[in-house]
Amino acid sequence: MKRRSDFVNDTPRHGKPREPHEGGGRPAWHLPEQAAGFALAVGFLTLTGPFETYDMALGPRLVYWLACIAAGWLIIPALIFALRRLPPFSAWPAFRRSLVAIALAAPLIAACVWWIDGALRPGRDGAPLWLMLVNVAAICALIGGILLARIRPRLDPPGPIPARNAFLDRLPPRLGTDLISLTAQDHYVEVVTAKGRELIHMRLADAIGDLADFPGRQIHRSHWISAHAFTGTSRDDGRLMAHLVDGRSLPVSRSFAPQVRRMQPVRPLPQGPAG
Repeated sequence: MKRRSDFVNDTPRHGKPREPHEGGGRPAWHLPEQAAGFALAVGFLTLTGPFETYDMALGPRLVYWLACIAAGWLIIPALIFALRRLPPFSAWPAFRRSLVAIALAAPLIAACVWWIDGALRPGRDGAPLWLMLVNVAAICALIGGILLARIRPRLDPPGPIPARNAFLDRLPPRLGTDLISLTAQDHYVEVVTAKGRELIHMRLADAIGDLADFPGRQIHRSHWISAHAFTGTSRDDGRLMAHLVDGRSLPVSRSFAPQVRRMQPVRPLPQGPAG
């Protein structure tokens, strides 16, 4: 009964599985994503010229907004990482810490913008400092809000594993409850845990229904994975693959790809092979 059909192969078809990378299932602070956001913000503000910067020539305006946005892009992450290590903020959810960091950064960024404005637009009667602070706070709220909305699903780790539920009660005690994946096998579901694997006589859809309170996600019509076992994604011949803590890779259907890319990878733990 433990044969596998072609559509449930758990490694790429050609040679050794590729190493996971951050093309999907990426960490919250993904450098290429941050660089793209930075470039879009600078480009938009340079072209629109808000806060009376439209009267500057295009080149100086580009330098102006590069400097201003760079100041924010350095200060805000620095505060986020500092708060992560500073009680009582270290115990807060990551999303709330990020909001606090943006609020604390606004005065510091306003001071930088005040200096940049004086350096690049000398002789101009600058806006009052309070108005500069309001303008900076508005930009921080806009850009920070967009970025946080995008990365929020990746900020916090997966939820806790329930002690028991209808599906876990079906498993033999020797398997434990540290689920890694479920795979449809004809009229059975192959269950893989950190301690082994077993075939359970039921439909995959029913198993997923019983696991509604278990942190995980269906990634394919034949596969479900635990959020605690997901380590990232890569592509093999254009096909998105989800990587798991036990070293296996499972295919991701196009319809499930957006949700999988929003999953937060976990740090793999050393463990023996399942089964």
